[in-house]
Amino acid sequence: MNAPQGAPLLRFALPAAIGLATGLPYVLSGRLRAAVLTGPGPLDVLAWLVIAGAFLLSPLLGYREARRFAQALERELDLAKKRAERDYQERLSGLLLEKAHLDVILRHMADGILLVDHDRRIVLMNPAAERMLGVPRHEAVGRDHLEVTHHFDLDERLARVLATGEPETLEIRRALPSQQILEARVALAASAQERAALVMLRDITRSRQLEQMRTEFVANVTHELRTPLTSIQGFAETLLEGALEDPDTARHFVEIMHRESSHLAALIDELLDLSRVESGKFRMRRRPTRPAELIEATRSRLAPKAEKKGIELTAGVPDDLPPVDGDPDRLIQVLSNLVDNAIKYTPAGGRVELRAAAAEGRVRIAVADTGPGIPQPDLGRIFERFYRVDKARTRTTGGTGLGLAIAKHIVEAHGGAIEVESEVGRGSTFTVILPVAGDPAATPKRP
Repeated sequence: MNAPQGAPLLRFALPAAIGLATGLPYVLSGRLRAAVLTGPGPLDVLAWLVIAGAFLLSPLLGYREARRFAQALERELDLAKKRAERDYQERLSGLLLEKAHLDVILRHMADGILLVDHDRRIVLMNPAAERMLGVPRHEAVGRDHLEVTHHFDLDERLARVLATGEPETLEIRRALPSQQILEARVALAASAQERAALVMLRDITRSRQLEQMRTEFVANVTHELRTPLTSIQGFAETLLEGALEDPDTARHFVEIMHRESSHLAALIDELLDLSRVESGKFRMRRRPTRPAELIEATRSRLAPKAEKKGIELTAGVPDDLPPVDGDPDRLIQVLSNLVDNAIKYTPAGGRVELRAAAAEGRVRIAVADTGPGIPQPDLGRIFERFYRVDKARTRTTGGTGLGLAIAKHIVEAHGGAIEVESEVGRGSTFTVILPVAGDPAATPKRP
């Protein structure tokens, strides 16, 4: 196919030229007529053979060249076909690989994805969207999105995006199957065939909860700081206005000011503790520690307070409990907070019990009381900062509302957990769960 195009033509034309060069003089000289009339001689026969051979050889050579050309063309077509098949396979493999990558991305991404066609029917849905909307993909695909999202504002936004092509953002609040806030971003996904819309869903429930907690925290800190400061300021002004002249009144006011300033100092100390714990600057000195030491130290520290209030404080610890890996001072701080709360809220004549047990590589230290108990709606928030079940009563007992939040952070920094069980009228049980010292499966968090 790549040979010079003149060579085959020359080979085809040369015999015919030789035939013409031989036959034309032969005819014009009259030898052909004489041979026909008198009979051919040897030279005539030779001339005829040369002329016939020349004219017969040309088609044979032409056929041969045509066949060679056809074979070359067939080879070229075969190569072209193989190249096309190879390119097709490579392109198909590339598309399949891209599809596999896209499937993996859609399957594992945290954001939900919905692809909605021009009729606002769901064409594609990833697993994250299934979880957020609570509808299996096989039930959602092909249905109107309203049957799945139940959100008319989203329907209006989809219509606008499909009409204008401008992206939009909105929040979707859902009450079922649980309280949920979704951020939805709607964008045009047009193709040559049709216009479609892409809906990206992000669960921002936790983010909104954290914002709410942050707002409540600032409000609570402001309130907790303002209350004792207002009290101190009020009594100081009263003293300056003449109450100093009455020793009994002055002493009473000063005692109140002292109590409020102590509460203020305790609040600031616990705020600093909480800040250090949450920022990772809370240093601990861990060592294998016997649970009996922690419980006895806590009982000894708070026994006078329990006795003064008329509450029985008991401790029951088996002798064979394995040691825990922790900072003794911090763990005593946790248990003291739990026992102190139990004493505060248990009426006179009640009982507070410290007990411990070991199971499955963990030591469980429980603080149980016979107090009024905690309502079920409050149990889920009991470890939040400044959260109080009975705000008025907590104020009179002198609590800051931070003790349980700090206790939870300290226990989690040891690789443990803290749980609460309670029933109104029957008391509460707070349980601290700590890993046994030397357990490789229980690696504590480094603060």
